[in-house]
Amino acid sequence: MYNKSEVQKCLVEHEKYPSHILVFKREDSIEPVLSVVDILLSIFVVTPLVVATWKGIWGLMDLYGAYFPPVAIFIVGITIHVVLALCQDTLHEIVIESEKHWTLKLVSHFLRRFYTYIFLVITIFHWRGGWMLLDYYTNVVYGPNGEAKNENSHWILLAAGICFVILAFMKGWRNATAPPYSICLDKGNYVFKFPTMFKCNMNKNITLYLLDCIFSVTIVGNLVIFSWRGLWVLFDVTLLPNDFVYSSWASLVLGILSVGMVYRIQARMKNLCALLQGFSKLVLADCYILLSIISTVFYWRGIWNLLQIYLIPDNPFWSCIISHCVGLVALLVLGCSNSLLVRGVYKDGKEPNGDCVVFPCEFLRIIYEQESPSKEMLIQNGNIPNDKEGMS
Repeated sequence: MYNKSEVQKCLVEHEKYPSHILVFKREDSIEPVLSVVDILLSIFVVTPLVVATWKGIWGLMDLYGAYFPPVAIFIVGITIHVVLALCQDTLHEIVIESEKHWTLKLVSHFLRRFYTYIFLVITIFHWRGGWMLLDYYTNVVYGPNGEAKNENSHWILLAAGICFVILAFMKGWRNATAPPYSICLDKGNYVFKFPTMFKCNMNKNITLYLLDCIFSVTIVGNLVIFSWRGLWVLFDVTLLPNDFVYSSWASLVLGILSVGMVYRIQARMKNLCALLQGFSKLVLADCYILLSIISTVFYWRGIWNLLQIYLIPDNPFWSCIISHCVGLVALLVLGCSNSLLVRGVYKDGKEPNGDCVVFPCEFLRIIYEQESPSKEMLIQNGNIPNDKEGMS
């Protein structure tokens, strides 16, 4: 995109190109609008659809719990996740980068959606198995609606607190964020590729790459899972614990308000982080990320519980089916079903210029930039002058 100095330079030196100057100005003015619309879409459209899709599968596993024992699905989820991490470059090369006939493109389109769905299922295997095992070993007591009760809750809160501390030392709090703070599109590099903890290269040392994938999934991934469970239980036992309906509505409202506040202060946090270096920058970024995690769990818990309360409560099976199918189909139509997946490892405070607190919440903006002609294309077509050639 073009900054103000470029536009002003064109205004002063190249008055014979007014139409293109107007294009630059229009692009500059539309970016903030697209950013706001993307945030609203993420909060009020994408996130509810993601939660509904997760709730549907999770609820079906609860209904048929005998077929989904915690230890088995936990191990299966971890194993397949590691395998997909190992194969990500191969899958990307075969499905995305290779030249294809139009018939193979249809197959590729199907394979990408199938991959996303399989990854979603094994992710929920991993998360549900992890939550149930943590609940079992910390003696969590459940209420009539599946919410955690105050009895014995101190053990799971202690375990989750330890997980949060370990994640902080690993600079890994960012990995606990989820929609509404991210939108992942169903195209290109967004489909198969995701980073691991140590960024090892499989072509250089396959053993180190295997260990990197295992560490990323089994250590970082499980720390995130247990941290989320601890926050969820904390809200169960502290937020109107004697009234499940009011507690759920309160969680939804607090989630929306806190998410809005996090986005509202993002620009200032970015400027502050750009001024800081080292440990002080990391602390500020982590405080901001922690606030985003808390607001995310608030929001997810509110949507999740309200779906349980109001969506065909007398028939849990069809409630889960409708919730899952509507959410999944809508995300597929929108082209952002990869937002359903929990994968990849990112480090806190790593990006320069304050970008460490900027969330990847771009949907319409990416589409707009792909549709708009780039500066290089305009130069090649002779529509705007090349700065290097000099202007008269």
